[in-house]
Amino acid sequence: MTTRRTIIIVAAVATVALAAGGIAWKSGRGVSAQVAGATQTGKPAGQVIELIPVELHTISPRGLVDTVRFTGTTQPVDQTIVKARVPGRLAEVLVREGDKVTKGQVLARFEEAELQSKVNERRSALDAARADARWTSRDRSDKESLASRNIVSQSAADLARATAENRSSMVAVAEAQLEVAMRNLGDAQVVAPFDGVVGERLANQGESLPVDGKILALLDTSHVEIAAQMPAADVVRLRVDQPATVTLEGFGDRSFNGRITRISPTTQAGSRSIPVYVVIVDRHEALRGGLFAMGIVNVQEKSHALAVPASAMRKDDQGDFVLTIENGVLVRKPVGAVRTWSRGELVEVKGLETGMQIVSAPLPGLKAGQRVKVIETK
Repeated sequence: MTTRRTIIIVAAVATVALAAGGIAWKSGRGVSAQVAGATQTGKPAGQVIELIPVELHTISPRGLVDTVRFTGTTQPVDQTIVKARVPGRLAEVLVREGDKVTKGQVLARFEEAELQSKVNERRSALDAARADARWTSRDRSDKESLASRNIVSQSAADLARATAENRSSMVAVAEAQLEVAMRNLGDAQVVAPFDGVVGERLANQGESLPVDGKILALLDTSHVEIAAQMPAADVVRLRVDQPATVTLEGFGDRSFNGRITRISPTTQAGSRSIPVYVVIVDRHEALRGGLFAMGIVNVQEKSHALAVPASAMRKDDQGDFVLTIENGVLVRKPVGAVRTWSRGELVEVKGLETGMQIVSAPLPGLKAGQRVKVIETK
């Protein structure tokens, strides 16, 4: 008796389940048909889709700016290696790393005894050459006078004239040699070619250096430039003298005015990037070489333009369009894309009007004719 009752109960439950499934299938089919029919006819469906404000965008005129960003490191515009102009032994080096110097300041001195001796030697040689030149000049005058009276031969007069001219040229040679010796003596004092900071001391007193021997590295750190490596796609939109805004490591949120001064005509081997140099126009004593820098260059601007987020753009067989909300219903609005801005984040379009509200979030499954409701979020 118990087994029979159990079988009857199970059969009853199965019948109820089948009946409920059939009702649900019919109901779902009816809703799907209703939504599909509304989509095809353009009439709002019964189902309401909820959207939040962050998923929408209101069309309004705005200024558009197309920018190129870059990163790089700072390096002094003026930097040089101070070298020896004369061979000799360093008597003293007067500055060290980090010392500030001014143009014309003495940085180092060479021993001058040997250079002074060379000057004295050249001066004595010049005096001798001048004395010899005076004697040969008088001898020339005498021989030419005697030759005119046929007392000496013309060949003797010609020889005296040639000798006088030779001694005169020797005077010029001696003067040039004395000038070089005096200049070398002056170069025994090594002076700063410009205002700057000593970056590195490469030689010390007592060392013997040849001509062009390295003594100091001198940098003008108050005037620096940024050496940036940029892709060719960005460089083609840049030009010399374009302004830039730069932020530097260690200066917080402070921005510096910059200007593009040079663009390399070739790419770097291996990276295929192109060096671009941006000078920092603002002078500051705390500027240093080797600082990490970030910058922005505005390559194009346009005011009072209509633009939508790139995520709002949709495409079908008929072309580009956006979904606008009109009276709580999604409406397909064809648009024409003019160009992209802000590195592809915004698309300038035509075909829309100020005040229109569009769906900016890339939500799949949205179609024209669907009913929507905007839910305010707290």
